[in-house]
Amino acid sequence: MSFQTKLLIIFAIIVVLIFSIINFVTLYFFNEEQQRHFEETLALYQKILEKDKNYPLPLHIKRYDKELIIDQNYIDDRFKKYAKTVLLWESLLVLLLMYLFYRVLVAISKKEIEYEEFLKLLIFVMSHKIGNFLSVMKTNLEILRIKPENRIIERLHTSCNILNEEITKTIETVKKLPAFRKDIKEINLKEILTKIISKFETRKKIILSLKDSLTKANEETIEIILFLIIDNAFKYSNSKIHIKIFKKFLAVRNDIAESDKGSGVGLQIVDYLAKKSGYTIKYRAKGEHFLLTLKF
Repeated sequence: MSFQTKLLIIFAIIVVLIFSIINFVTLYFFNEEQQRHFEETLALYQKILEKDKNYPLPLHIKRYDKELIIDQNYIDDRFKKYAKTVLLWESLLVLLLMYLFYRVLVAISKKEIEYEEFLKLLIFVMSHKIGNFLSVMKTNLEILRIKPENRIIERLHTSCNILNEEITKTIETVKKLPAFRKDIKEINLKEILTKIISKFETRKKIILSLKDSLTKANEETIEIILFLIIDNAFKYSNSKIHIKIFKKFLAVRNDIAESDKGSGVGLQIVDYLAKKSGYTIKYRAKGEHFLLTLKF
C-alpha cells in the first residue's frame, strides 16, 4: 500500500470521526429543542381548549381526558426525517472533501514523480559523463607516464573544462526547476530567440531565418529550452549554424565538429522539458550534420 493511499485512508477515518461527533451533538440538541417545542405547543393548545373544548386539534396531538400527548410516531418520523437530511448532506460533504483531498494527493504525487524522473535522468547522464571523463583521464595519464607531452596536458585541461561546464549548466537548470509555474502568456518566439543568440560570440557562420511566431507558453521554460538548444549548436558545431523559425516550428541545423563530443546533458534536459510542456522534439545526426526540430 502506497503512502498516498495510507494518507487518504487516515484522512477518511478522521473526517468520519469528526462528522460522527458533530452528528451526535447536532441530533442531541435537535431532540432537546424538539421536546421543548412540543411542550410549548401542548401548553398552548391546553389553554385554547380551556376556552373552547371543541377546538379541532392537529392529527399528531392526541387527547386523553384532560391531557394532551404528541403522537410518538410523529415524533419518531420527524426525528428520522431530520437525521436523514443531516446524514445525506454530510455524506455529500465528506465525499467532496475526500475527492478534493484525493486531487491534492494526485497533484503532489505527480509533481514528486516528475522531479524524481528528472533527477534520475540527470544522475544517469552525469554518471555516464563522469565515467567517460575518468576513462579519458586514465588513458591520458598512462600516456603521460610513458611520455609527457603538452598536447596530452591540454587535452586533459579541455576535458576538465567540458565537465565543469556540464555540471554548472546542470546545477543552474535544477535550481530553476522549482520556479516553474503554469502561468501561461502569449510570447514571441522570435524575440526570445534573438535575445538568446545575442549572448553568444563566435566566428562561426550563423544563418538566421526568423519570422514572428506567437505562442502561449511559460516564458521561463521556453527560454531554458531555446537556450540549451542554441548552446548545443554553438558548442558542438564546426563552422556553420542555420537557425530557422516560422509559425510554431523551430529548426536548427549545424555541421559537427570532429573534436567536440558532448555528453548530451543539454539535449536530455531539453527533451524532458519539451515533453512536459507538450512540445514535440526530434533530433538526429546524419553524416557531418546535426538537425534538431521543435514543434510548439
